[in-house]
Amino acid sequence: MSDELRPAPTAPLSAHGRLTAIERDVAMIDYRLGQMETRHELVPTRVTMLEQRFEHMSGQLAELNVGQQKLTAVVSAIASKITWALAIASTLWAILQMFGPVLLRAVFP
Repeated sequence: MSDELRPAPTAPLSAHGRLTAIERDVAMIDYRLGQMETRHELVPTRVTMLEQRFEHMSGQLAELNVGQQKLTAVVSAIASKITWALAIASTLWAILQMFGPVLLRAVFP
């Protein structure tokens, strides 16, 4: 407790005076706890700010997830098209290798 908040020393109190001082201190503690409960003074402002930032970033991450899913679908479609194109090209290449020499001999005897 800092010196500013510490009560000034008083003259020695009688038993009744001590009881009154304790009652007053307990009443003050009870009052302050009640104020903290109703006004939420224990929650620092930075926690509230962090919660707001978390909610904002959570929304951004949700939007990013939707975009990522769309991108994954597009890439998957492109990959399937490339796979089909490579399959057709390799099939045509194999056919050309088989019949190419025969056609060349027929055209150029």
